[in-house]
Amino acid sequence: QPEQFNLPLIYLSALILSILLICGGRFCIDLLLKQLRKHGAIRYPTIVICTPEDTQKATSLLEKENCYSEIRSVDVACLNKSNVRVLIEAIRFLGVAEVFICSWDKIKDPMFLYWSLRNAGTTLRILSLDLEPFNRPSAIASIGGVPTIKFSPPVITGFDFWVKRCFDFVFSALAIVMISPILLCISIAIKLDSEGPLLYKQERVGLHSGRFKAWKFRTMIPDADKRQKELEHLNKNQKDGILFKIDDDPRVTIVGKFLRHYSLDELPQLFNVLLGEMSLVGPRPLPIRDVNKFSDYHFIRQEVLPGITGLWQVSGRSDIIDFDQVVYLDTFYIENWSLGLDIKILLQTVIVLLFGKGAY
Repeated sequence: QPEQFNLPLIYLSALILSILLICGGRFCIDLLLKQLRKHGAIRYPTIVICTPEDTQKATSLLEKENCYSEIRSVDVACLNKSNVRVLIEAIRFLGVAEVFICSWDKIKDPMFLYWSLRNAGTTLRILSLDLEPFNRPSAIASIGGVPTIKFSPPVITGFDFWVKRCFDFVFSALAIVMISPILLCISIAIKLDSEGPLLYKQERVGLHSGRFKAWKFRTMIPDADKRQKELEHLNKNQKDGILFKIDDDPRVTIVGKFLRHYSLDELPQLFNVLLGEMSLVGPRPLPIRDVNKFSDYHFIRQEVLPGITGLWQVSGRSDIIDFDQVVYLDTFYIENWSLGLDIKILLQTVIVLLFGKGAY
């Protein structure tokens, strides 16, 4: 009977289902096309307009995309109005969907070329060979009709920052309560193993290059910092000296070696997270000694809260001794941050710690 059906509910369900199917269908089609282009299944011819000197560089860049079945070049110096008309005829004959221009300022009548391509239904793309390749995403913005390339700094701000901060606070508070028996057992083991303080506090560099005291369980003899200079020649990272790592560090205690193997010495940093000095996930806070050796582009990792774990830790931890690779992983994390990514890294961290991979 019709009266047995809730028509408003049916209409609402149908609306929601249709939206999900349409969006899901478009997403699947876009994903399929992207994969087909990536593997060269969908290819089409293209034309690049440039100087003879730039032809090789432009062609090499386009070949890396694996999207073009044929790449033809046109000398920018030959593009007068009559030759533009010939070019348009060739574009239609070859089935060229897009044209690349590397030397816009050297075209004799650029607007005539622009409108000719537009009227032919051909996409125009500006390929600047003067710019070095950038690893971070960019956006095109127009100022007074002139296109500009926008590179935003990789930072976590605004609503994203507070979502991350709330997650950090709740998670760290619950974790401290849940692992308090483990913290107590570790404390007793350290005291029984060697003389010295329970916790090791070291000044680290955090958000916006600010200083704070990072807490760790003590894993070394009391005068370990003073003896570090004697061991500098054993540092595995001789490239730039950042990240002091040596095998079989003689300063590490018996209990300390176990704690370091499973990174249990870093559990007190949950209190740093609770205080807002650190985050659960983010670039590792480094000692002043390491930061003083930074190159200019290394400081980008200081624009977010440092973390207990991060992509560096789940990608090899101490196996990675090239600091440029560390910065690359940190920057990738910042640019692609999401709460889901944080949760994924935390889960991967648990797996890495259980197997003690990449630890000293």
